[in-house]
Formats: sequence, structure tokens, C-alpha cells
Amino acid sequence: MPLTSGSRLGPYEILNPLGAGGMGEVYKARDPRLDRFVAIKILHSDNLADPDHKLRFEQEARSASALNHPGIVTIYDIGTENGTSYIAMELVVGKTLGDITPRDGLKLPDALRYAVQAADALACAHSAGIVHRDLKPGNIMVTDDGQIKILDFGLAKLATDRKQPAADGATQSINAITKEGSVMGTAPYMSPEQAEGKTVGVRSDIFSLGAVLYEMVTGQQAFRGDSQLSTLSAVLRDDPKPPSQIRPDLPSELQRIILRCLRKDPARRFQTSADLKVALQELYEESQSGTLTALPSVISLASKPRSHWLSWALLAALPLAAVGGWYFAKRSSVPETALQPVPLTTYLGFEDSPSFSPDGNQVAFSWNGKKQDNFDIYIKLAGSGLPLRLTTDPATDYGAVWSPDGSTIAFIRRDGPSRSLILIPALGGPERKLLSFSLGGLNFRAVAWSPDSKWLAVSTPDNGQLTLHLVSLDSGEEKVLTRPPGNIAGDVDPAFSPDGRNLAFARSIALNVSEIWVLPLTAKFEAAGTERKLETGHPFSVSPAWTANSGEIVFEAGLDMRSTVYRIPVDGSAPARRVEGLGDGTGSPAISKDGKRLAYSRSFRNSLIWRLEIATAKAEPILSSTFRDAFPQYSPDGKRIVFYSNRSGATQIWMAAADGSGASQLTFLNGTTTGSPRWSPDGQQLCFDSNANGQWQIYKMDSGGGKPKQITTGDYTSVVSSWSRDGKTIYFTSARNSVENIWKMPSDGGPAEQVTKSGGASGAVESPDGKWLFYVATQGGISSLWKMPLGGAEAVKLVPSIHRFSYAPTEKGVYYSTPTLNDIPATIEYLDFATGKAKKLYTLTKPVDLGVTISPDQRYLLFSQRDSGGSDLMLVNNFR
Repeated sequence: MPLTSGSRLGPYEILNPLGAGGMGEVYKARDPRLDRFVAIKILHSDNLADPDHKLRFEQEARSASALNHPGIVTIYDIGTENGTSYIAMELVVGKTLGDITPRDGLKLPDALRYAVQAADALACAHSAGIVHRDLKPGNIMVTDDGQIKILDFGLAKLATDRKQPAADGATQSINAITKEGSVMGTAPYMSPEQAEGKTVGVRSDIFSLGAVLYEMVTGQQAFRGDSQLSTLSAVLRDDPKPPSQIRPDLPSELQRIILRCLRKDPARRFQTSADLKVALQELYEESQSGTLTALPSVISLASKPRSHWLSWALLAALPLAAVGGWYFAKRSSVPETALQPVPLTTYLGFEDSPSFSPDGNQVAFSWNGKKQDNFDIYIKLAGSGLPLRLTTDPATDYGAVWSPDGSTIAFIRRDGPSRSLILIPALGGPERKLLSFSLGGLNFRAVAWSPDSKWLAVSTPDNGQLTLHLVSLDSGEEKVLTRPPGNIAGDVDPAFSPDGRNLAFARSIALNVSEIWVLPLTAKFEAAGTERKLETGHPFSVSPAWTANSGEIVFEAGLDMRSTVYRIPVDGSAPARRVEGLGDGTGSPAISKDGKRLAYSRSFRNSLIWRLEIATAKAEPILSSTFRDAFPQYSPDGKRIVFYSNRSGATQIWMAAADGSGASQLTFLNGTTTGSPRWSPDGQQLCFDSNANGQWQIYKMDSGGGKPKQITTGDYTSVVSSWSRDGKTIYFTSARNSVENIWKMPSDGGPAEQVTKSGGASGAVESPDGKWLFYVATQGGISSLWKMPLGGAEAVKLVPSIHRFSYAPTEKGVYYSTPTLNDIPATIEYLDFATGKAKKLYTLTKPVDLGVTISPDQRYLLFSQRDSGGSDLMLVNNFR
């Protein structure tokens, strides 16, 4: 029933209708509680006639409401009032993409700008496990300032098989062409698998976005018919007319991107919307710089008579080359079939490190609880049901692993620098401490069960390195399994193969550099030979898990929110390939004993850079994206900010104006992690660290852009650099003598000289007068701030606890951030050198991220805050 102006629906005051579609009516309304305008979507009653359908709708809407992206319309609330179900969402003022696209298509820069935003929004949703299913021009709004907003994320699945025809272009259900299921969507923009009623995934949305992009640049639909059925037939069987035949000025690369999105076979499309976004972003940047060119004209044989034979030869060879290319492509690659993950946990906070019970029906995991105040071990059914809490100790419990006989769960308990290997009955009960050792602040998977449940492989410190030991449950006997070479960090993440013949583990080589190794075992699970490295093709590979036949290893590769899951044959017969359909920000894979289920963690996090006005103690975000923006640094003149971000894929150096506007990428060392930028005193250069060549080294480059120059060398990790006040020296952190210390070298390159001797030192910065060196010392997982005279006298502790190297010294004092603890928020503080007293300036509302910088006039301070984040566990029931 239509609503009237002035009526109320739940807490909302209805103002006026905005429109109607296949799912219901939309009204402008006011929320008096927050004094804001919202859009209210009233859902057709037959959409929610089935109670199970209604429950699924609510689950979908809740998932969509968790999305936080400027290109996605935010869902505020869902509810039911007197039998009327509704959704309250962000009110967007603008027009749909369909309304603003002219008959001959949009201008190319506009089309690319909107396409980049849409692909970025899709990437955000897909990483959260949400597929749109009805992407079309009518579901994409364009605001007056050119920002796109995608509507109805996660809601298209709601529509049932309605008999009545829907409005033109509205979401509608069409009788199934196959017996696999009903078809839901809008015919001209459906993927072939969607048109056949099959289950759809992220690559279906990529097809739909390709159809939208086709229409944006040509003004015509890619697939057209006289009826719904003929349009669906075109989607299933016909290739669209090449866009360049409609718009000859179209760049060849853009046509290639569009046609790749529109492949019938999902395996031949872009595999992720993040990859599509990067391809479109590069084209957009070329269009802005004027280097983007149109497709070349058709060869005119008459105009070049001397080249007739060559032209005809090339043209004649094209069909053969195409057939040959298809043949070899079919032989050389077997596309990975995308899986269909479902949520295993959706709790607030962080859930991680899943481990299956032997029957595959339960999962043990760690979770920091409803209040997000402490990590404990929980178990739950691999399906519905509430979790059962096994541990209640105030220390941090993590890395749970279920014994193969199903009786016991082993895990690590962290209490400060102390670690304990604990056993607990799978149904709960008294704990047993099997082993204790001391370690710093890192968490990792440190334990694995032997197939007979009588031994545990454990990663423990030994002479400054992490080594793998075999520990007997009965006698406590220990045997050494691995001895990592050189001065590398050591071996972690052990995993026995199901047949007991091999042990896989991760060997940590340096900061953010890790490899997967395999050690052959005897029948008694002792080392039977030399360990062998698997060529994973990724510099950071961790968390190995075995398939049921002991023939493959599934592992996590990549850093931060760009990690994902790969698989590789143990015998090296084929390269590693991505496990499709899981998305980015995924890791910690676990496989059930029968090999049919895969569980993994899916993380989400974005960090914003905030500006604090010192005089008023008011803070506001000035740099933000849907990914991590951190380590801001003011330029010496205070007009620019340099920071690092993974918003473009890999973590790179970015630059912006002092107010956060005009952010642009400065380094392009793709496939790497590049960070910790610092300005030279004259503002003309930057130094930073990167693992571009597989080993962390220090680089420098012009602050205006250009090619970075590597200035440190050798098989040593070198990170976190800064300039001396005269610009002639660069300080950096390195473990050249087995432990981390501060080193320095000439800024133009040359031999390095050790500065600190005590170990655990990092993040050095010279004082403004060049008389002191500040640095951070970390012991037992606690970082403190120190200063020492450059003449070499004893160092003095200034601040007992800071967040890593988040500090900024001035002539009269030092600004810094304290760490975020379980029950204590981080603060921004100022230590006055004259009085020796610290003053609290601001208390963060969310966990602190890396970096503190003060403007030259000391009016503003920048810091990074993790404004949203968490992790859930996902489950794949059809793993193969």
C-alpha cells in the first residue's frame, strides 16, 4: 500500500515518494532521532511471503549494511511495521547512469572515472563476500559532484519468481531456461551463468559491469533482442559487436577490457574486480595525461602498394594465429573453478585460525569476544549454532589445532613475552601446560599434531631463531626438526601431511618475506632428509595446509588486505594457482580430513589519516580510502603530506596536499610492499623501504617523482629510514649482526656504520638541532622511546610505552602515540623536555595505526587510526 506524506513508518517520517520499481516503492523520509534525511524502500509483500525468504533477506541486508565505501549507498536500518517491511538507506541526490548516458555514449574521461569508481565499489563488496546480482545503469547513481553510488547491494537475491511482469529495466525473475534454478536479474546485463539459473559469483558482477561499461561508451546495449527470451539468448550465444565499430575513437585497450569482461566463460574474464579496477585506473590516468590513443584505422591496401604482399600475408595469418593461440592457451592453462564460500562466523571483532574436528563438522578458532577485549578459544558447528567458549584466561589464546583423534585441542597462550603450549579437552575441561618459552610480541601458528595424535610440532626460540621441535605428549621428550640457516628469523606454521611423510612449514626470511618449505619425515616423524623450498611465486607465503591426498598444499600469500589463498603441488609439477572465489584479505586456510571442506579467515580493515588541531584538541579525518592509509609525514614547508597506502593494490608511497586533497600515487613498485617514507630536510627527496627485489632495502627518490634508487645492499633486511638534519646521512634499521640495531650511511650511498649496540632498536630520527638521536627500543613486545647524544654517551629512556615508531620530535619536546591495549585506548601525548612531564592531548576512539607527524608551525598533528576492521571465518563446502 502506498504511503502518504506525513505518515510514519517505524521511527521515520515519510515526506514524499521518490519512485517505484520491481522490488517496491521508494520514499524520501526524515529520521528525527538524528535529524537527517533518508531514503525508505518499501518492499513488496510477496517478496517476503516465505518466512525463510524473509530471514535470508534480513541476513543479506545486514551483510550489505556492513559495507563502508563511498561508492556504495549505505544501509542504515531494516525493519517491519504493521506487516510492512522496509529498508532505510542513505539518500542520494543525483541521476542514474542510465539517465545521463547520451545516445552516442559518455565522454571518455567521464566514462572511465565512473567505471573506476564502480569497480572499486565492487571490489569492496566482493572482498566482504557480497555479490550484487543486478548491476545495471539504473542501479548506479551519479551525484552532482561526479561520485557514483551503487544501489541495492546484496538485495537483488531477495526477488522471488514473481508471475507479473516488472517495470521496464526493473529486477525481475524469468522462468528458468534450465532446471538448475530460477533466473533473477535484468536480461541485458545478466551473465550467461545467471541467465541459465546457475549459482553466480563475483565474476558474474564483472560481466554485468562490462555490459554497463559497453553502454556507457557506445550508448547502446551489448545484448539486445525483441523480447526477454531473445535478449537472454543473445547473452548466452552471441558475442557483442566490438565497441569500436560503434565508436571508432575508442582506445584499443578499453575495448579489450570491455570484451574481456563479457567473455562467456567466467574463467576468461577478469578474476577479481580489484584487477579490473587497476586496469581501468591506468587507462583513466593515461586519458588525463593525453597519452591514451584510439584504435588504429583499418589498413588501406591501396594506399601502400609496395606492401601488398606483407599486408595480405598478415591478414591471411590472423585466423591461423587465432586458432593456434586458442589451442596453446587451452593446453597451457586449466582455469581454477570458483568456489562458493558461505559465512562460518559473523561476530563482532576478530575471528581467526580455524581448525576442523576429524569428522569435519566442527571448527575450533580464536575470537576476541563480544566485547572485543580478549582472545579465547571457541568451537562451533560448521553451520548454524552458537559458539562454545573453551578458555577464559585473561591472557591471549590463539592458534587452536584439533587433534586427529578428536579428543584434544592444542593452542598457544600469550602472556606478555611468555608463551605456553596448552592442551584442553575438545569438550572443555582442565587445561594441561605442555611447554613454556619466551618470545616477543608476534603471534603465529606455532603448533601441529602428528597424524597419530602422539606428537606435536612446535615453533620455539633457540639461540635467537625460531626452530621446529617435536614434543611427545606422553613423555615431554623434544627432538629438533629444523635448523634455519644464517641469521633469518626462523621456522613457523608447521603442518603434518595426512600420510605423515612430510612436514610443511613457513620459513621467515626477513620482514614480510616468507617461504613455504617441506621436510621429509621418517615413520617416527623425525627428519628424514633435507627440507625443500616450494616455488610459490610470492615473496610472502605462510600458513600451509595439506589437501586430503597429501599431494597439494594450500597456503596464504600476500600482505595486509591484499592476501589471498593459493594451492601448489608438493612435487613441483605445476606452478601455484589462486583458489578462485575467495577474494582478498583472506588467509589461515584449514582443510577437513576428508578434503571436502575449506575454512579460512576473511579480514576487513581501513585506516584513515586524522588531523588533530593542537590548540582545540579537535580531530577530523583528512585522508581516507577503503583500504589502509598510514605513516603520514609533513613536508618541511608544511604544504604536502607523504604517506603509504594499499588503495591501488600493492602498498605504495602516495602524496597529497596538506589538507588531504589531491592524493596521487608516487611509487609504482608493483607486487611489493613499499612504505615508511621520510622527507629530506630540503623537501627535495624522500627515503623509504621496499622489498621490490625480494629483500627489504632502503631507497631514495625525488619528491616530485621519478625512478627510485636503491642505496643499501647485501643479504640483510634494511627498513625504516630517516635523514640527518644536514641531509648527508640516512639512518635505518637492520639486523646485520643477528639483532636489530640502528645503522647509518651516506645519503648518496656507501659503507654502513652501526650506531646502537644494545639490540631491539629501530625507527631513528635526529633532533632538529642535530645533537640527539631518538629511537625506539623493543623488549618483550613493549616499545619505548629513547634518546642518545650523537657524541656516543649513554642513551636515556624518555617514554616507557609508545606505538612502534609513532613519534615526532621538536626542539622543545616530542609528540607520540601510546599503543592500543585490550582495555586501554591509545592517546596522543606531548613530552616537554624542560619539565620532563607528559601531557595527554587526545584519546583515540579506535585502535591506533602507524605514524605521527607534526606540522612545522606545530599547529596540526597527523596520526593514523584503524577506523574499521575485523575478521570473519568463511566456509567452502564443495572444496576439491
